[in-house]
Amino acid sequence: MIRPMRMATMVVALAVLAAGCSGKKAVTTPSSSGSAAVKKGGILRIGTTSAIDSLNPYNYIETQATNAMIMIYPQLVQYAHGPDGFTIVGDFADSWSTSTDGKDLTFKLKPNAKWSDGQALTADDAAWTINTTVKYQNGPTAEMASALTHVKSADASDASTLVIHYDAPVGNALAQLEQLWILPRHVWEPLIGTNGHDLKTFHPEQHLPMVVGGAYSVKQYEKKGTTEFIPNPNFYGPKSYAEAVTLTYYTNSDSMIADLEHGQLDWVDQVPFNAVNPLTKDTSIVIDKVPGSETTNITWNSNPRKLKNRELLDPQVKKALSMCVDRDQIISVVFSGYASKVESLVGDISPLENPNLGPLQHDCAGGNATLDQLGYTKGSDGIRVVPATTGQYAQPAHPMSYEIVTPTTTDFNVDREFDIVKQGFAAAGVKVTQKVGGDSTASYALETDDNCDASTSTGYAHFDIAMWDWAGYIDPDFMLSVVTKGQWCSWSDTGWDNPAYDKLYDQQGATVDPEARKQIVYQMQQMIYDNWLYTQLINEQYIDAHSKTWIGIDADLNAYAKTYYTAVHQTG
Repeated sequence: MIRPMRMATMVVALAVLAAGCSGKKAVTTPSSSGSAAVKKGGILRIGTTSAIDSLNPYNYIETQATNAMIMIYPQLVQYAHGPDGFTIVGDFADSWSTSTDGKDLTFKLKPNAKWSDGQALTADDAAWTINTTVKYQNGPTAEMASALTHVKSADASDASTLVIHYDAPVGNALAQLEQLWILPRHVWEPLIGTNGHDLKTFHPEQHLPMVVGGAYSVKQYEKKGTTEFIPNPNFYGPKSYAEAVTLTYYTNSDSMIADLEHGQLDWVDQVPFNAVNPLTKDTSIVIDKVPGSETTNITWNSNPRKLKNRELLDPQVKKALSMCVDRDQIISVVFSGYASKVESLVGDISPLENPNLGPLQHDCAGGNATLDQLGYTKGSDGIRVVPATTGQYAQPAHPMSYEIVTPTTTDFNVDREFDIVKQGFAAAGVKVTQKVGGDSTASYALETDDNCDASTSTGYAHFDIAMWDWAGYIDPDFMLSVVTKGQWCSWSDTGWDNPAYDKLYDQQGATVDPEARKQIVYQMQQMIYDNWLYTQLINEQYIDAHSKTWIGIDADLNAYAKTYYTAVHQTG
């Protein structure tokens, strides 16, 4: 659901994150690679199987939407990648410092910056974005509020000085702020109304030309077609070498690869796994293979108030079924070997991944024994039956037969992965059918329900199981946040509601000592694992491919900085 971050050296990154509340300063904005001899111009044509579903930071799901927002919106900080791994550097911010008590973070911003419509881009825009997001964080702005945990308020001391006030020192403040998009106040403020509702329903991509402050403007937007970005002449940072960048969405990955081979595309950001080996024979194409952060999983509806099939709230049942899923077969068949097993939601991307989870063994005999012990006997058709229950959530006796929601926008063959899961569940006496949910937006709506409302604990009432993917960050804060009650109807895809876990989430964010925070983060991952909110399947490898006529692509960096696009240029 979220863009993947390629894995490289992580220790350097975490050291920089901790510096966010250490009183140290950081100064830099990455510059485009190359020299004065770099060939400028040309249209960089990128193919993807991830659509840009929205350019509203308060309401999006897809990987490419995140990448696009990095292209068009200012950020205070961003990642840079070099020989020593990842570091956090300035984007709109030139430098930053922390107060003695660690509760105030002051940024010096680039002076004389402008939005694409010519209006001044200042600290006031950043402060307004932060304050508005915090004000409505329990409603329409929850999606971006995950970047502002423990933030009380922000103010602009002057046009180029921003001060963010925290209620406690936050050791990973910079890592969180990398996920904050600064919005033009003069465009977005009129949307607030009485409750901020329109902040989430606004579709800026439908009102071109958009007012932007990043490296690119949006010339054309097509959710299921081609979106074209052109350089923003008012951008405060390194200019794009390409005269335009296009992102074309493909529903058929074979067609995408064919267009790359025939010169109709210059770059494919995720090569289908079954196409990797054949593509290596094309001498005109460069293939990059780097460790990735994207994990695929079985998602279990964990809303304690769900009305039907409540047996699936039992971790013993979920673990028993998971023991019948052959992950080795998934790695071989679905990912052509370009994946590995994973146990934690945060994935291998993070050095704070708990190494003590699992591992989940493929032991279907053991899974069946557990289900037998729990009293789920098989009927004459071989399908297990759940006995009738009484009480507040009484259920009649019913077969263990369920739907699994799958989206159509994954970058792997989710249909084939479903077949393997179906086969495993059948071996446990459980029948599942695939419910194709459509694109990410439509599939997510099936999980949350149309009337989802976190304030009244409404939603997550109907779906039982889904299969999807997550792609995390170096710092695990975001991935840990997606199962909190605060992310209901926003990032949560499980409907879990556990106050003890939510308390730990707040605690880890305010724990500056790295070792103490690590222990809390480990405990949280253990809680997720023990409750079986997900059955983690695999951690896939990231593989992209591009024409040799374009260079300057840093596969490890991915779209974690604007230079990921601006630095790419033609050869010759």
